[in-house]
Amino acid sequence: MRILIPTDFSEYADAALGMASEIPDVTEAVILHVTEGKANGKIKGKLEEDRLLLSSHGMNTRIRIVEQIKEPINAAIRSVAEEERIDCIIIGARGRGTVEKLLLGSVSENLLLNVSRDLLIMQYPRYIKNSRHPDIFDNLLIPIELSSISYEILAFVKSLNIRGQITLLHVTDSTDHAAIRKLREELKDAADRMNSGSDRYSISLLVLHGERVNTILSVAETIQATMILISRFGHLDYLKQAKIGSTVSGIAAQANIPVYIRYPEFTLRMEGRELMASEFPLAEKLWEKYHQQKADPETDRVFGAFAEGVLVSVARCRRHPDGYEVDSVFTPEAYRGHGFAKYAIDALIDSCSEEWLYMHSTQVLVGWYGRYGFEEIPEADLPQTIRERYAFALGNLEGSGVVPMVRKPGTL
Repeated sequence: MRILIPTDFSEYADAALGMASEIPDVTEAVILHVTEGKANGKIKGKLEEDRLLLSSHGMNTRIRIVEQIKEPINAAIRSVAEEERIDCIIIGARGRGTVEKLLLGSVSENLLLNVSRDLLIMQYPRYIKNSRHPDIFDNLLIPIELSSISYEILAFVKSLNIRGQITLLHVTDSTDHAAIRKLREELKDAADRMNSGSDRYSISLLVLHGERVNTILSVAETIQATMILISRFGHLDYLKQAKIGSTVSGIAAQANIPVYIRYPEFTLRMEGRELMASEFPLAEKLWEKYHQQKADPETDRVFGAFAEGVLVSVARCRRHPDGYEVDSVFTPEAYRGHGFAKYAIDALIDSCSEEWLYMHSTQVLVGWYGRYGFEEIPEADLPQTIRERYAFALGNLEGSGVVPMVRKPGTL
């Protein structure tokens, strides 16, 4: 692991520097100071002291000094992190000049929102005032949501050479006993996967109902956790392309112990399949923002893309008296940008490939549907009942921005 430690020589920065030696498997540490002008001898001397401190713990440590010309300090930190191919940035929660009552300093808050790598935020009180503090990895609290992102963070922890106590916490909105029992079983499965082949740590499990941020902070205090290790975003945050999850930002701002924010490397668990009639309300919920379409079990087959079990895109194949029509292909705006519609259309084509499939495509999507074997046809070639759906165009579909298309049976 390559770590970057920005310092402004504040107490928080010194605490972050002291904590760096407790991180396992560090191959190289870079101490960074961003200065408004030329670094004087005093600054260079302090940086050398810091380098010697980390080197005394066996770390290969270098110093970087960056003159702040135009870009703000946080941008300079991100640039150096990119240049040095840093895995984790370690920063104090506040810096020089930050009002003590603020939850986070401006630099740490900006990094929290914008950095695309792991971030370890150092909180000051426990680790400066108590020189005999336990190592930060001695008693870990790991809140997880039981998705692919959760399993990535557990795999990351397992890869570290750490020993101690780990508490896995899942906070749920549900009060249903059966649902909570199922969550406990899933959490145990996750712990078993993490514990497999390792006796370096013991794992405790908690499933609690409550508001996420407050519950996590309360548990951290109760078990006297030495650090909270949490994924930067949950799967819903990722699906909506949020910069950071609301739970994580709340924890980072309010925790009084170090918070390790993992930038997950994972692949979404995707599934494209046909919905059962009992699942049609899920599709209709998505369609609320698409002409409020409804699904009829008597005539419709509905196909969906599921990301981490969440329906994110839908497509419908409707049976008319004289043909089959593909329509209502829709991905809500919050979920766009991932290519989810492909999974819904793939499932539809796989199941309906032996039928003549007709559709009215918008002009901008003609090329996209062409990849699935759909071809442009004259309006007159549409089956009558399907053609009548666009009777308002008065025979001028092109002028309405709509293009008739067909996919023939057996098309590859």
